[in-house]
Formats: sequence, structure tokens, C-alpha cells
Amino acid sequence: MDKQLQQAIHFFKSEQTYKKLFQLFRKKYESLGRIGGTVSVDEFSDVELDEIGSFFGVPGGRLKKKGSISVVGFEQQLQHTRFNSVGLKQLLDAYFGEIIVSKKQQRVEKEEKLRVMLVGLKERYEKVAFWLDYLLEKRGEARWMLAIAEKEPQRFEQLVGNLAKAVASLPESVERLPMFSQRITADPHAFDLHTDLGKMLLHVLALDSSDTANGDAVIVPGSTEAVNELLQRYRIYRDDLLNYVTCAGFYAETADGPHPVWEAATRNNTVQIVPLRELVLLKRVYPSNGKDVWVVENSGVCATLLDYHPSASIICTNGQFTLAVLMMLDLAVEEGCVLHYAGDFDPEGLGMAQRLLDRYPEGSVQLWQMDKNAYRKSSPVKELPTERIEKLSGIVHDELVEVAKEMRQVGKAGYQEALVEDMVEDIQKKT
Repeated sequence: MDKQLQQAIHFFKSEQTYKKLFQLFRKKYESLGRIGGTVSVDEFSDVELDEIGSFFGVPGGRLKKKGSISVVGFEQQLQHTRFNSVGLKQLLDAYFGEIIVSKKQQRVEKEEKLRVMLVGLKERYEKVAFWLDYLLEKRGEARWMLAIAEKEPQRFEQLVGNLAKAVASLPESVERLPMFSQRITADPHAFDLHTDLGKMLLHVLALDSSDTANGDAVIVPGSTEAVNELLQRYRIYRDDLLNYVTCAGFYAETADGPHPVWEAATRNNTVQIVPLRELVLLKRVYPSNGKDVWVVENSGVCATLLDYHPSASIICTNGQFTLAVLMMLDLAVEEGCVLHYAGDFDPEGLGMAQRLLDRYPEGSVQLWQMDKNAYRKSSPVKELPTERIEKLSGIVHDELVEVAKEMRQVGKAGYQEALVEDMVEDIQKKT
């Protein structure tokens, strides 16, 4: 190191005032990318301003009155001292023991480091190269993963390695998520969907099943229903025992022919609670009579309808659609059945109705006691908070727009229980 530079460092490090001043100079350089601008004197005491003023050959009070210190002025004054061969940038680098770069340059270097890492991972893990290419585009919804890559590169590399192994070893037949996780990582909880690895797996699978050629971001499913459907597409099931459908009045067939349990249940008008584990074995599901399938949201309503029509073909969703419910509905629609859907008159009930109308071909779903007249007849009394009423703006299907508009005006929810007598008559007319 140049002798004059060494002397300058020794001099300025001997005074604590300059430590504070040089920190401000550093921040200014990082902001501008050059020697320039001014720094405020507000952080300095009168004694400290006197010390800095002595460097400039002026009273500290003059600096205080001026309110700022010129960075260029300091460098110019440096040339009138015994350190006249030392530039301020050179002095700052030596003072802090590193080459100071601008924030812009730091970002460029960080981005280049990230790019090099992702390109290197692409070469090592070809199975997820398509996904790493997507990350290189720095799409908005991928930022949290890029943040891990920047802050914890070693952990990110481990995550990518597990993802690559997962994609290379996707199940060829149905496999539960914990068993899949155990097989890939030796940890049954590694791909739990609240973990970084679990969320990354969903992102990889969503990308793999999406068309992003037009520049759109990947839409990673957020609802339980959508997550389950995405995983099912790759033969991965989260839970095949507690994921179930309640139904009555159906026959079913496996690859070996008619299912004896379903035959016995229908013959005896027995309600079944069928877990996903059993549904995946079925090739066909169809009503015991005709093509009409009655789908209700509420278990109490379902039970009452069966009291009057014990042989009716009824499916109860027990609230939001589970994968098991959707799988059974899919099988029924494949048989040419008509789904008569009745839900509550609240934002969630209308949302479920809209999803069915959007999911199945025209004519496969008929709304059942869900029009404006039925809403009025349900005698709505439960006030809907503003945030729930706002959800009705997402109801856009032609068959639901009018009742959604009425609900927004009334601001109250109505429920299926008030319409049971009419529902009983509707089933009677079809039998």
C-alpha cells in the first residue's frame, strides 16, 4: 500500500468523528455510484463539527449553519493536505478494507451470481431444467424462491436436488404424499405443503401442466380442492381416508365388474361414506334409477331428503368440494347423468355452484332451488359482512348473476333448510 495512503488511514482512524463521516460518505457513494452529493451535519455534535471544520479550515459553526458537507469539497480539501496524492474513493476503500461499489453495481453482481448458480444447477439437474429456466425469468410469483437461492444457496441447491429426484420418480400408480416423500427424501414430511420444498413441488407441477409460452405467470393452486386436483394429476394423493364423499342410491363397478358393497348398500337404502382410497378403484358410478343425481351441500338437508326418498341418488358435499366428491361427480357425468345442485345462498354456496357449471359440459349441471325466487323464499335473515358480500363480485356465470345481484342488495344469507319441502317435491316429480 502507498505510504501516503497508509498515513492517511492512520490519521483518519485516529479520530472517531471521521468514522461517522466516512460512513455517510460510503452510503452516498453507494447511492450515486460516484464521488458527489452532500451529507447532513445533523448527526454530528458541535465538538465533532469543530473537528471536521478544522480539516476544512473553517469554524464548526459555519458547517452547522450550512447544514451539509460536500463530498467533492472534502476530496478537494484532501488535495491541500499532506495526503494530496490520495483520492477520496481510494481512501474510503482502504479505510473500510474493501472495494466499495454502488447499490446498482451490487444488484448487478448479485443478479449475475444468481444467474450463474441457476445455470449451473440446470446442468446438474436436467429433470428440472425447464423450471430453472422459468426462475431465470424472475417472474413475480417466483421471487420467494429466488430469495432463498440468494440468501441460502446451499439449502436451495439441496431443495433443487430433491425436486429433481421427485420429478424423475413421479409415481406410476397412486401413491400417498407422505409415502412419496419418504421414498424421495427418507422424510415423510419433507413435501408437506406448508414447507418450502412442498410449495416448490407445487410450483414445479403447476408449471409442468401449464402453458406459459404467452408470458403468463404460473398460477399455483391455493385452495385445497385445486391443490388436490393438481397432485392427483401426477397420481399423488394427500389423504385417501379422511377425504371422502357421502352418498346413497348408486351402483359402482371396478375392473372386475359390479361392486358388491355398493350393490348391497343400494339394495338396503344404506348411506355410504366412501373414502378416496375406495373411489380410485372404481371404473363406473351411476344412479340406481334414471340419470338424475341430487347434490346438496348440507348433511342435515341430505338426511331429510333421504327420509322422504330413501332410494334417491344423492351426493352430499358436506361443505366445500373434496377431491373424493369431485371424483364421484366426474364419474356420474361420464355416465351422462344430470347433476341437480343445491347450495346455500351465501358467497361460498354460489361459488361452489359456479365451479360446477364451469367444470362440466353444458347441460350436465342444473341449478336446483338456487334462483332469485328460491332465495327470497329462504327468508334470508343472517347479515353478511361487507368482505363476504364483496366476494359476490366473483359470481359471473349467467345462471347465477341475478341471484348474486339480489343477495348484494339484500345483504343477507339464505339457507337450504328453508327449502326442503320444495326439494322433496322436486325429487318426487322425477321419480
